[in-house]
Amino acid sequence: MNRVTLCSFVLYLAALYKRSLDSIARMTPHSLHRSAAWLEMFTWAFLILAMILKYSGTTDALTPIAGGIHGFGFLCFVVMTIAVWINNRWPAGIGILGLIVSAIPFAALPFAIWAANRGYLKGGWRFSDASEEPRTLPDKGLAQLVRHPVRTIIIVLILIAVVFGILLYLGPPVDVESAIESNL
Repeated sequence: MNRVTLCSFVLYLAALYKRSLDSIARMTPHSLHRSAAWLEMFTWAFLILAMILKYSGTTDALTPIAGGIHGFGFLCFVVMTIAVWINNRWPAGIGILGLIVSAIPFAALPFAIWAANRGYLKGGWRFSDASEEPRTLPDKGLAQLVRHPVRTIIIVLILIAVVFGILLYLGPPVDVESAIESNL
């Protein structure tokens, strides 16, 4: 690869990086929350399919993979719900409901649609103007997210991965096989 080609490639990567930063910055609370809800819904479907295959005796190979992917999707939806809850100043009941629906199969997307229709996802991100000062600890975290989205997303993904790893180490909350056998 000659220098001109290498320089062109580096400039191309820089343009892609800039475009991805611009697209992150343009995402609204509504679009991010809806994307997280879709992710959570698809991971639920994958997990349920894997469980059907496992308990039908077809294969149990997909269950750990689907469980892990769903766990990651679940944590992403929870983090996004908390960020939007803080940004849009939801009442406590709406925020708690948003967290509860994350544990109910396929409920995240209907909740996101309901919240959007009720106006709970309106507007842009607070603290996008540097002159606006956050006062509370949650607002300071939100200001970091809005003002430094790439850095914050990397930090949040690392935290989600750490929590995810700890939860994988601890194992499932319920031993399903033992529960089924005890009821027989």
